[in-house]
Amino acid sequence: MHILFVNHISNGPAFSSGIAALSAFVKRHGNAVSLLNVTPDIKDNQIRDAVKKASPDLIGLGVHTPHWEWAKEHIAIIKKASDAPIICGGYHPTLCPEDVIAMPAVDILCRGEGEGPLLQLISRLEQKRPYHDIKGLWVKRRSLFGTKVLRNPVAAPVALDDLPYWDRDLFFDSGLSAADLSLTHIGGFPLASGRGCPYNCAFCNNASLLKMYRQDGDGAAQYVRKRSVQNVIEECRFLIDMYNPSSLEFWDEMFASDRDWTARFCEAYEREISLPFITALRVERADPATLHALHDAGCRCIFFGVEVGNEQYRKRRLNRHMSNSQIKDAFATAKRLGLERFAWVMLGLPDETPEMIQETIDFLIEIKPDIIGWSVYHPLPETELYRYCKEKGYLSDSPIFPYKGAPHYPVPALRQPSLPLETVEMFCDEFRGLKELGFQVNQ
Repeated sequence: MHILFVNHISNGPAFSSGIAALSAFVKRHGNAVSLLNVTPDIKDNQIRDAVKKASPDLIGLGVHTPHWEWAKEHIAIIKKASDAPIICGGYHPTLCPEDVIAMPAVDILCRGEGEGPLLQLISRLEQKRPYHDIKGLWVKRRSLFGTKVLRNPVAAPVALDDLPYWDRDLFFDSGLSAADLSLTHIGGFPLASGRGCPYNCAFCNNASLLKMYRQDGDGAAQYVRKRSVQNVIEECRFLIDMYNPSSLEFWDEMFASDRDWTARFCEAYEREISLPFITALRVERADPATLHALHDAGCRCIFFGVEVGNEQYRKRRLNRHMSNSQIKDAFATAKRLGLERFAWVMLGLPDETPEMIQETIDFLIEIKPDIIGWSVYHPLPETELYRYCKEKGYLSDSPIFPYKGAPHYPVPALRQPSLPLETVEMFCDEFRGLKELGFQVNQ
């Protein structure tokens, strides 16, 4: 079969790890795959022409919540250009399935990990057999009497060491470069050592995924997991031999979730690879021994989620239980080791005040990160913070525009008495202005 994946690109990286993982998996089983990159400047007729030229047997889209309204426009266009079934997967279909399956042009959606369900779907389509009972899939069954949605439970998580490496060539063949694959200014080559995050941050989709697997899935305890150290090292060797990257970039939600695994990985990586790499780390896991091991192995930049400068708000509302003292210590230790430190923060959060945003700015100036990344808070459905915003009546369709470097998709500003929209826009300028103090600022 020929599967056409549709990749939505806004102001983030052009590489989709979900599409890359699924493409590699279905290719292993003898299927053909192609990629359509959808950017803000693409025309409707270009989408139609690309779909018709590809002539796929199945069309798959990976959709994040911020892209959903944008993606819906393209799904309708694609449906008119092809008779192939359309399947949507990713965070938004997983956590907001009723929203997605309600769209007439969507035939199937996948909740949770897609390798097993997608392969079963392809097999059933080839054999012209019913596929309404495949775990992980919600399927529309149409008849003269109307449309019925078959809602199957989530499939069990897959064994990561059994999976092929991400399909980067799919993206290169579509015209993208190695630089397009990176999340960072450093330009690292992306990979991941595991899936899932054990933490329950109030604003993050990962906490919602954990809850979903506990309630609706098989093997919830296995959702947060790591690949074996040797399996990751072998992929690093493969990437070096195949692509000769200058650095690697680990896209794990939380890299050092297991201290023993991290220690063994660092020892093996230093001995066998020793290429510079970039990763993300929770402050609570950034003890001196772990930071030393990462540095000695070749880590050159660490992303830390600082979120806000107000410690009480961070703990109470965001469910991030690290103190400002812990953050200061982690940044100081990383600096002594020569690690580049990337601090990520948000503004426009529920019940935030101008004084609290100023606290965040002051705290950044105090800890002196090498790079500051910031964004306006985007409420993600099914998260604890989204539910809080909904209960308080804060949700709004008003986009926080204009601000430089804004994504193509709308970032909704909260409608709350403590923080008017004009104030949020003013502080966007304040964050950009940190460049004048010598900080590198990413948005």
